[in-house]
Amino acid sequence: MTKKIFICGCEKDGKIEKKSVERLIQSLEEKNIGYTYIEDLCGSVLKTPEALEDLFTAEDALVFGCQSRAMQNLIDNSGKKSQENKTTYYHIDDEDGNKLVETVKTDNSKALKIKYSDSWKPWYPVIDYERCNGCRKCLNFCLFSVYSVEDDGSVVVSASANCKDMCPACARVCPQNAIIFPKHAESPIDGGEGEMLSGDNVLEQIQNDDVYSVLSARRNNFKVSLLKKEQLKMAEEERKICSTKEEPQDKACDCDCNCKTETESDCACKDADSDRNCCC
Repeated sequence: MTKKIFICGCEKDGKIEKKSVERLIQSLEEKNIGYTYIEDLCGSVLKTPEALEDLFTAEDALVFGCQSRAMQNLIDNSGKKSQENKTTYYHIDDEDGNKLVETVKTDNSKALKIKYSDSWKPWYPVIDYERCNGCRKCLNFCLFSVYSVEDDGSVVVSASANCKDMCPACARVCPQNAIIFPKHAESPIDGGEGEMLSGDNVLEQIQNDDVYSVLSARRNNFKVSLLKKEQLKMAEEERKICSTKEEPQDKACDCDCNCKTETESDCACKDADSDRNCCC
């Protein structure tokens, strides 16, 4: 089968093991299979989407990188993906994906590279709309105006750069596990397998009660919150830390005269010749 192959190295964060990337690239080159290496997919989607044109429009492609759900929603939410795109996503260490490479053919054997040279670390949330129920907990919890609401009522990530580095608090309060931070170390926050919802023992409840009444009660509770208390506490702490981080400020003068804000002419650091505060 003829496919295009893309590999994300996640170089801006180190989320992916370099050895895994090198192993896959070596396998492709040994078989004379062409591929495109993307230094950082999260960054390129926002900063240089034009460089990903081949990925957005590929009729049939394989993408290797971090968690498959994270990459898929990252591309799907870009607004640039072609509807005919039949892209399949695999974790770089996924055995099925690596076996599939054995059967792949490409139009050429060239290796291309898409660089990410921006200084900004692409840390921001990605919404999985197959899970999102529009509860807006993320919108109400975030203090940094990362989210907004479209005319149709859907919540979107509209200001990615506003997100505070290493703050996943909004993902912790999402009852659907619909918010992904691809560069986070934990699952399911990074789009991998995992569970952050309430740990009540459903099987035990069903054994001791009517199954329909139990499920009905859970649905009603779900509309409010199924978050563990400790999960919400972690989110609150993360949000607090990020919201209280002080921005860099000008250093005080060595002489402690506060002449940066001094307006009187008797400041000890006043330069008589230029009428300026010479130490500042």
